[in-house]
Order: sequence, then structure tokens, then C-alpha cells
Amino acid sequence: MKRTIVYFLVLLLSVTGCCKEERLVEGRTVLVYMVASNLGSFLDQNIDNMIRVATAKNLKGGKLIVFYSKNQSSAELFEKREGSGGVVARFHIKDYENKSGVSSATLREVIDEVVEMYPNKSYGLLFSSHGTSWLPSNVSVGQRSFGEENGKKMEIYDLAAALPDHLFDFVIFDACSMAAIECAYELRNKTHYIVASPSETMTYGFPHHLTLPYLFTKEADLENVIKNFYDFYQNEFSYPYGNISITKTDGLEALAAVMREIMAEAGDKAVFSPPYPDWQVLTNLRTASTKLYDFDDVIGRIATGEQYARFTACMEQTVTGKYTTAETYSSNIGPIPVTHFSGLSVYPRQAPLTQLNEWYKRLEWYKAVYE
Repeated sequence: MKRTIVYFLVLLLSVTGCCKEERLVEGRTVLVYMVASNLGSFLDQNIDNMIRVATAKNLKGGKLIVFYSKNQSSAELFEKREGSGGVVARFHIKDYENKSGVSSATLREVIDEVVEMYPNKSYGLLFSSHGTSWLPSNVSVGQRSFGEENGKKMEIYDLAAALPDHLFDFVIFDACSMAAIECAYELRNKTHYIVASPSETMTYGFPHHLTLPYLFTKEADLENVIKNFYDFYQNEFSYPYGNISITKTDGLEALAAVMREIMAEAGDKAVFSPPYPDWQVLTNLRTASTKLYDFDDVIGRIATGEQYARFTACMEQTVTGKYTTAETYSSNIGPIPVTHFSGLSVYPRQAPLTQLNEWYKRLEWYKAVYE
């Protein structure tokens, strides 16, 4: 009798395991997390562009799931896929009431629900909204790290805390200025790759009709994602401003170690009193208290020759792809010539910005490099 029960339990466990395995999505599950703010018409256009190419052939068995928060009282989760007659459409999953899209709790809730509904071995995440790199919402009015909804914003460390460790193959920011070394380091344990711009992006955003299919190849073809982004803004869009990069996160610890040595030897004089006017500016936001500069351009002026060689070697292992147009755009001053582009921005601490410097100490990058 006991032996029969054991056999039954073994059979039950094996059947249960098979069913769980059969539930796995065949291709990749990609979650698009959109927060409208004043970008609603542009995000609607982005959704239409995705629908143009979200065919069964392009998704390769994967799932394209969108969380779209129009405001704190109206948000929807839906799937984009090919339906009857080969027509791609939106398929409603659920509504969210009184859930702020810039709440880390909401972000984690959405991720957990998508993982539960669409179990997979491979996930990607695409953020779409406003962005101002790591710059905090509580230091200067109008700043935020990611998103904006009813006056609320999400700090970069809150965003990072909401993401499960090592879940996503890639995280893409269709938002301004998120390709900063500070942001990348904050997300180093969350994803293998980060695709973002260190500068402001046009409100049109990513040309998803060109880039989306590359997110569903067996190994996500991020190089073709950034190449098509660049080609679109260089050759097709009426405003030829756009830069973009790929950051491979497993190179960030080595990069931080080199930076720790460089900063320790350079001292506060080099850090706090650099010749800002001729440094390559990548972000110059109207509401921000500081500009953000090209990472390589800054370090090349601070490091010794031997240190810079090691820094460059680490950067080559970390920034695996990058493109820039001849100029990038600033809502504050207009076009900015780009003569030096490493793919990442950085904030060199500035003595007059005491409150910002104090806030900067909260970041994982500061702890790794300066403490």
C-alpha cells in the first residue's frame, strides 16, 4: 500500500512538473512600461507603431505586454498580438485603479503579475516616459529620475529596488538621459544589458516599427536596435538629433574599481574644480541644477595615462555599442555639437551644489567609487 502511494506521488510530481514546463512562453516575454504624463499622444503613436510590427512572425512565439498608465486613476495592462485574420490588435488583460505608474510598488506589482501570467526563461523590459538620469525629484522642482505623473516621480534607487535581481535580459529606456554611469551601476544586478540615451530624446521616442522585431530574436539583437534608432534620427526624422548606447552590466564592477583609484588619486581639487566650458555636454536640462558630461571626456582629463588606459579597456568591455548624430538636442539651449561620445554620461561633483552632492551619496555609484 505504501509503495503504491509513493508511485502515485512520483507520478503526480512528474506530471505537475511537465505542466509547468509546458506553460512556459515559447519566445521572449517583453514588458513595455509606459507612463504618459504630457506625452500621451506620443505614447499612443508608439503603441500604434508597435502594433504595425507585432505579428506572430516578428514575435517568434513571444509575448508583448504593455502597462499603460495615463494618470493615477487610469491604467491598463494589455497584450499586443496577431488575432483573427492576421490583424494585430490590443487584447485587454486588466485595469488598474488608483495606482500611480511612478510608484515602485506598482512597478513591482505589474512585473510580478506578468511573470505569473507569462512564465518564461527570457524577459525584457522597456520603459517609456520622461527621464532625467539619476537627478532627484526632491532637490530641484521639475527634476525626476524616471516618469512623471500628477506631480509624482520615481527616483532611480526606487526603480532599481522594484526590479527583481537578474530577471531581465535587457532593460531599454525610451526616455531622456538615462544612459548615465550612475543609473547603469544602480541597475547592475537587474539586467544583463541596458539600452538608453545619455541625452534628451525627441518626443517621438524610439522608432518601434523598426526596432521592436529585434527584441524577439533568440538572442535579442540590441546592436540592430540602436543602429535603427540612429539611422532613423540621422536619415528619416525631421530633427536629426539622437544618440544611444548599449551597456553590458557585468563590466561595471571592474569599471568602478578603476574609477575608485582614479578619484582617490585625483582628489577633490580635480573633482570639484574642472574646466567645465570645454567638456562635452550630453545633458543640459532646463530644470536641472547641473549639466551631465561625457564620461570618457571627463576621466581623460583627470586620470593619469596608465589609469586612463585601464579605464578605456574597461569601457570597451562595458559599452558594447554606441551611435550619435553630429548634434544632440537640449530643451534648454537647443542643438549641442557632439565631438566626444563614449555612450555614458557622468556627474563630476561641483562645490557650489552642496545639496545635490549630499544627495549623490545615496547612489550605489558614489559608495563604490568615493567611500
